[in-house]
Amino acid sequence: MTLSVVQPNDMALYHYDSCPFCAKTRQAINELELSVELRNIQINHQHRIELQQGGNKTQVPCLRIGQSNGQAQWLYESDDIINFLRNRK
Repeated sequence: MTLSVVQPNDMALYHYDSCPFCAKTRQAINELELSVELRNIQINHQHRIELQQGGNKTQVPCLRIGQSNGQAQWLYESDDIINFLRNRK
């Protein structure tokens, strides 16, 4: 899968606090000093619905990557998300 380079404000991380893989991903975002919107699916039910409808499953962490054409790509798996973020910096 080829993911295009986007601006940080075009990304949102779907997560919840007690997930260790989410914590690992949030830590990488902080270390890379990126501005990624955090969308907690346990606190905000609407975020969970968006994740289910957009990504077709409620697995977290999931990075929503907005595209210039208005579409979005949904990237799962903490290591894949972290690698994507490191490679785009």
